[in-house]
Amino acid sequence: MIKIILLILIGEIWAMYGQVLFKRSVNSLEAPHFKTLDSYVGFARKMLMMPAVWAGFAFIGVGIVIWLTALAQTDLSIAFPIDSMQYIITLVFARIFLGEKIDKMKFWGTLLVIAGIILVAMS
Repeated sequence: MIKIILLILIGEIWAMYGQVLFKRSVNSLEAPHFKTLDSYVGFARKMLMMPAVWAGFAFIGVGIVIWLTALAQTDLSIAFPIDSMQYIITLVFARIFLGEKIDKMKFWGTLLVIAGIILVAMS
């Protein structure tokens, strides 16, 4: 079970770093005003020309391959609840890489997620 948990954790770290790259990329663009189809297309065009967006896709792709490897080795009913570690990793990465604040509700919610992961892992 520890092997599966570590595998899922590694996959989540890869995927979450991809999300951080996405967020950093869109934060660097001017805030879009999506009023017309052209504004959507223009925003998408700007995003797709950013190397960090493509790096984000690559990180997420590696995370998916690792996730599929974990699924091949355990039941979905075990793997998917453990996959909830993404909420914990997201909170930590958002704080470290994006400077986002962690308020009391996020902290306690994350502790509840951790408790749920532990209960599932013990089953």
